[in-house]
Amino acid sequence: MPISTARSASPLEEPRPVKRARPDVEAADTDGEAPDSRTETEMVEEQMKLPLEFTKTYSKELDYRKKLVLAPMVRTGTCESSVTGHWTELIVVVPTRLLSLYYGAGLVWSPEIVDRAIIGAERVVDPKTGVIVYHKGQGPIFTTHPMEKPYLIFQIGSSDPELAVKAAQTVQQDVSGMTHAGMGAALLSTPDILLSILRALLESISLPISCKIRMLPTQPSTLFLASRILRTGIRNLTVHCRTRDMRSGERAMWERLGDIVALGERRGISVICNGDGDGWSNWEKIRNETGAESVMLARSAERNPSVFQPTGPVCTVTEIVPRLLNIAQYTDNPWGNTKFLLMQFKPSAPPISSMTKAQRKEAQESVSRSKSLVEVAEKLRIDLNRGGAVMREIEARLRERSDGDVWKERKEAEDKGEVLDEPIAAEDKAEEDGWEVGVGPASVAHP
Repeated sequence: MPISTARSASPLEEPRPVKRARPDVEAADTDGEAPDSRTETEMVEEQMKLPLEFTKTYSKELDYRKKLVLAPMVRTGTCESSVTGHWTELIVVVPTRLLSLYYGAGLVWSPEIVDRAIIGAERVVDPKTGVIVYHKGQGPIFTTHPMEKPYLIFQIGSSDPELAVKAAQTVQQDVSGMTHAGMGAALLSTPDILLSILRALLESISLPISCKIRMLPTQPSTLFLASRILRTGIRNLTVHCRTRDMRSGERAMWERLGDIVALGERRGISVICNGDGDGWSNWEKIRNETGAESVMLARSAERNPSVFQPTGPVCTVTEIVPRLLNIAQYTDNPWGNTKFLLMQFKPSAPPISSMTKAQRKEAQESVSRSKSLVEVAEKLRIDLNRGGAVMREIEARLRERSDGDVWKERKEAEDKGEVLDEPIAAEDKAEEDGWEVGVGPASVAHP
């Protein structure tokens, strides 16, 4: 497995004169006129002096600050639909989101769903489990459970304002917020379309709206884009600290985020750091370097959803896998997807687990070779048919949680000597195919 490679500092070049139309004003006839000679820094300041475009209030606000949050889990599994009998590519990550919430995730993002894929989908509620499935007859497009609604943000992939609104309206009863992610960062090169989508959502949807972007190649251009996005009146901006062309093994450019956080503070809007966020192992470093109060976790949460817990993660094999298997059995989660999720779990090493290296390897091989949920449960000696109890346990914990300052909770746990963290090896930060959870394009294409 490749080692994460360091990347040279990003081009924090001096602001350059730009030749473009003035932002947020009608284009004038410029024949014979001199081109706009303002620098991007000057244009940022002009944006920051303008009032917010939308100053909305919501019946239920979302607090994006002082949290570890779960990134959009865009990976999929392929399996046979129990409804139609067809083989289909699925986006089913309810078990991961529920486990992440159980262990303390402040908010969770849905996978990025393309607007046309969800528009017109039928909403079906399982009377036994409560699981809500949006489908068009050939497998689920979006799946959720009511207990995650207060923390769930639906991520829309769209390049059309009208379609984005229709997609949001389709699922708005089952989520607490909407975010737009620019179709895998493609809209970074067409910011006017991105802004028009955000404005349409702000105007039409009665839920908090947020946005998720990557960085542009230069810092001045990134800051200008961020200033325009923040001016719309969104509630949060999540920034993946890599450019569109960077691979996941390349170091996230935290050094460039602080300026964006400062713009957010001037607008009273939170900015979440995404990229190389391993959880408690580096949260203080991220806060000190960037000023961001919240961090979005992807790969570390995929390896172990209990990474959100202030006292540190628990053993995947003895704690996480039993809960996952019972949730999957109870909710009838497709085996192909369940196995995919299991394969991402990294068996916990000491001091989190007392398992030897040989035992951890055996557990991994048991998952890899199993062809059904029952088979893997037998190999790992896990009791099934406890799904209802596990779901009630999750629901009870969510009712009890205070949703306070997660960093304060961590500090209190440290002071009491209750923290037990699992060290993360450098090679765990890179992946062979360069694909990263929460970064790739939507898995459902336009028809």
